Amino acid sequence: MEIGCGVRVRDFDGRRYFYFWHYERDDGCSTRREEYVGRVDSERARSALLRRMAAYHRRAEQEFARRRARIEDLIAAHTST
Repeated sequence: MEIGCGVRVRDFDGRRYFYFWHYERDDGCSTRREEYVGRVDSERARSALLRRMAAYHRRAEQEFARRRARIEDLIAAHTST
């Protein structure tokens, strides 16, 4: 499992654009995806980018909590016998 996200800035014809990158599971493999967000000089794009990053981290935290709980249940079952 690979966790991570970030921002990439790409230049096209003298203009700069934000791309949000993150890892996703794809047929059991971790794949890096990039999604266009908007122009670097756009406040709307900056806000959208921050919201995407926060949402990604929220989902990752929930997934870690779910996995940790499952592992702790296995430990409890193993040590109680």
